[in-house]
Amino acid sequence: MKKLTVILGILAGIGISAQSSLMVINNYSAYDAEGRFMTVGSAGMGSSQPYMYALPNPPYSVYTIPAGGYTKYDKFDNTGSPNPIPIPGWNYIDPLNSANTGNYPYNHPIITAVTPIDEWMGFAFRLTDPTGYTYDTFEVGDPILSNGFLSSSQTGPNTTVSADWFTITTPGGLVTYFQIY
Repeated sequence: MKKLTVILGILAGIGISAQSSLMVINNYSAYDAEGRFMTVGSAGMGSSQPYMYALPNPPYSVYTIPAGGYTKYDKFDNTGSPNPIPIPGWNYIDPLNSANTGNYPYNHPIITAVTPIDEWMGFAFRLTDPTGYTYDTFEVGDPILSNGFLSSSQTGPNTTVSADWFTITTPGGLVTYFQIY
């Protein structure tokens, strides 16, 4: 019954706010980017809103954007196949009700319910080659939503690869880009 109450409460928030942007990811580098792809409530880290981490995308053991990879996500609850880089599910964390915390498939009702209140926050990752060797590590994303934990741009000291996170306004709405080059 508690889960139903939380889901209904979150659904009620749909009319109050909405996920603000389409997410476009481009990895122009020669390295795989492996790490934690994160979302957070629009109030940012430290708030009482739910947040999520993308589950590993097969065949990888962590969420991975392969070298040369491209994808886009318009909502958290449709990140599964047939996307070029599917997110099969989300590790959902609910600070107000730990009974809801857990791993859910991307199209689960809890993920649909959080879609209107969460935002794309960032990606903490490492660059690796096919052998698994790590070249650089990055923490890139929205500095405001992450309360300064993430930066909007970084360059790796060992590879000179750069990673940028930015949002632009288009006639169709906001588009958030994450690019590695």
